Amino acid sequence: IPPELHGKYLGIISQETDRLDKLTKSILELNTLSAGKVSLNYSDFDINEMLKRIISVFEGSCRKKKITINLILTGTSLQVHADKEKIEQVIYNLLDNAVKFSERNTQIKVETTIRHNKCHVSVKDEGCGIPKDSLPKIWDRFFKDDISRGRDRKGTGLGLSIVKDIITAHDQTITVVSTENVGTEFAFTLDLA
Repeated sequence: IPPELHGKYLGIISQETDRLDKLTKSILELNTLSAGKVSLNYSDFDINEMLKRIISVFEGSCRKKKITINLILTGTSLQVHADKEKIEQVIYNLLDNAVKFSERNTQIKVETTIRHNKCHVSVKDEGCGIPKDSLPKIWDRFFKDDISRGRDRKGTGLGLSIVKDIITAHDQTITVVSTENVGTEFAFTLDLA
């Protein structure tokens, strides 16, 4: 390898190492969740603050695609009772997908509401949407439909499976509504503190 290409190849090796590390951690996480061996560390925390913090992580990638994140929060503080680390992972995965599959110059709406003594969190994008025949399969491990294969070359197809398992482990619900070429909305519930 010519010396002038060393940096390039080291960068590729580093990216692939990170990708494989993420894949391994995702598989281990799924196995733990699926086996029912997960122990949730419940605590009370402010979901609104968590959303603000996680959204700030995506500012750079949103700026590149000229995506606006519209955050609509119920109250200044909204206390929920859940495993903080696991819910952080859920929100991160949902926002990551929303940014990846959103078109340029669109918006992502993230909202918290209270209904029926539950906190409802939704992430709605104006992306490519999920084909109707793929919707029942999106929670399956390693599932990627044809649209996502073209847009998400680095993804493992495990993110939504992990999201579903975490929400299920909390005895909560998650739903998805999607229309091709219009967008997708994921919404899940959490217990109020």
